Amino acid sequence: MNQYIINELKTKYNNQKIIPFIGAGLSIPFQLKSWNDLIQELKESFLNEVHWPMIDFDLEIGEYQSAIENIKKYGCIDDQPIQEKIADCYSKRTEGTNNTVDNNYKDLIKENFRLYLTTNYDRLIEDHINKINSFNSLTDYTSNMQRLFDNQEKYLFHIHGSVSNPDSIIISSEKYDELYSDEIFDNKMKVFSSSYSFLFLGFSFNDVFVKSLVKNHKEHFKGTHYMLVDSKELDAKQRGELSREYGLRVIEYDTSQSTHIQEIRRLISEITEEIAASDEKKIAQSKDLAYTAIGIDDLLNSEPHEGNLFYRKLEIANIEGKLIEISKYFYIAAEKFIRTSRKLGLPKEFIDGILAEVFMKYKEKYVEIYDIEGRTSKELLIKIHENLENINIDRLVNNSNKPTTAESKGFIHILADDEEKNVWWGSERL
Repeated sequence: MNQYIINELKTKYNNQKIIPFIGAGLSIPFQLKSWNDLIQELKESFLNEVHWPMIDFDLEIGEYQSAIENIKKYGCIDDQPIQEKIADCYSKRTEGTNNTVDNNYKDLIKENFRLYLTTNYDRLIEDHINKINSFNSLTDYTSNMQRLFDNQEKYLFHIHGSVSNPDSIIISSEKYDELYSDEIFDNKMKVFSSSYSFLFLGFSFNDVFVKSLVKNHKEHFKGTHYMLVDSKELDAKQRGELSREYGLRVIEYDTSQSTHIQEIRRLISEITEEIAASDEKKIAQSKDLAYTAIGIDDLLNSEPHEGNLFYRKLEIANIEGKLIEISKYFYIAAEKFIRTSRKLGLPKEFIDGILAEVFMKYKEKYVEIYDIEGRTSKELLIKIHENLENINIDRLVNNSNKPTTAESKGFIHILADDEEKNVWWGSERL
């Protein structure tokens, strides 16, 4: 696990700024039916056998929502019988501390976890966290939101409904659309996502509606949000997508010599430890070290860069004099930012997300300024620098790791220095 991120989470936990966001994976130890098994049971209960292959195909390609819609359509039923069937399947209760099933719910009984969100319908969280105030939906809470933040009681919100009230269970596309377009629901999610950092636990992130939720709210995610996942469940493309599209920092763990429960427990235990004064000082120092702007000596005493690819690309585009010199300084600033970030253990996805935004802005301006308007390479470069000065990467960074203006402008030259990246300042090629 990345120690920089662990320290970041530890600080936020001590400031009561983490909301555990709980998915179905945390209920697996209790042997509740999987979505696949549940839909198979719904298929057999409500459909004639002639329609079964269609549902089997939906399950084979992981289209659970399509399967539910087809069961409703060809079974000539509405949501109610499906909601009641789900309530019957997921109504298992436990005896809390007397329960013998090893699980991670008991690991969430921490003083500074006061708000919890879940997409689960079951009530296993309530069984393990005594005296928690539980709501069947986010919109059920009608009091002042500030009260949630000010008092020391614990609150749990089932954002897709709960088995305690089958009618609250969100299962159909129509109900999901109705929920996600509800202004009250939307406003409350914005309050949570802008004031706290979510810690996603028990998610594979294949739930299309949770993905939509995070993606639609990422512009309001002023903080940083995290997802804990088995390293075998994500490939490089998916890791990049979670960072770029959903603004999530992925924390991977390895179960080759352990279990999901043990690894999740280890993370929760580490981030909920009380921070000693010496640790606080180290964290503060690491942040100061990581994001101190480049010094004048770094610029004036830097090695020559005439042999670098980014520099040669500027030369063949007839960009000379002070403009090529300032581009070199921007490159030095950005290169130091990236080097220091990696040294301090920031995840690769952090840098990749920034560079992806820079690359897309470059492509946009190249087409607009050079191809369509027919302006010069110098004008293109100047415009790129101007646009990168205000590039929107707020969802990827916070105040402690935000690049300076010079660093932001230099990222394009970092990309130009990479032979695999097709960054040029005109039609000329080496």
